[in-house]
Amino acid sequence: MKSIKTIILVLIGSLGVSGAFAQSSRPPLSLNLNYSIAQPLGSLSDYAKNTSFRGWQIGLQYALNDRLALGLKTGFSDFYERVPRAVYPGKGEDVSAMQTHTLQTIPILATVQYTLASPEARVMPYAGLGVGTANMNYEKYWGEFVEKENKWAFQVSPELGVNVPFGKYSPVMLNANVQYNYAPFKVNEISNFNSIQANIGVKFHIQ
Repeated sequence: MKSIKTIILVLIGSLGVSGAFAQSSRPPLSLNLNYSIAQPLGSLSDYAKNTSFRGWQIGLQYALNDRLALGLKTGFSDFYERVPRAVYPGKGEDVSAMQTHTLQTIPILATVQYTLASPEARVMPYAGLGVGTANMNYEKYWGEFVEKENKWAFQVSPELGVNVPFGKYSPVMLNANVQYNYAPFKVNEISNFNSIQANIGVKFHIQ
């Protein structure tokens, strides 16, 4: 009888330990939803100098272990500037027009991320890198007339960020990061695509 009680107690204890272990680990699959703000740099800033507040980002990640994760992300940024009416030299005659400059970007990037803290940390800084392609939609309006070009370009985006769990081992976290975007995109005034982008949102570990 004592041996049966002992076995039952050992089983209960084992279940308790395994339950505690299960609660202390996050599911490996996670989803990021972020609002994005982007600042153009270089020749992109010469074309459309205004900060873009019309952006978003979404990504999926799979954690290989407590530190290293691989994933895929996409997003959107919209750069815009209206230039006051001016006279521009043309072929044979000058052109008086008010220009509107726009560039919309949609990247599709494979990502790798390395977390610099343990899973139980209250603040979890990380470094990441995204490599892939981006759709660039260029439109420059001369009054009612428009110059257009749409093409895909290689893009690389290193980033530094932080995840802040809402409680110890919480599967939901505040996410904030800053990334640099570069693409060898050339059209008219733009010799390369360069921007600094800030993202803030929420990271969900999916059961």
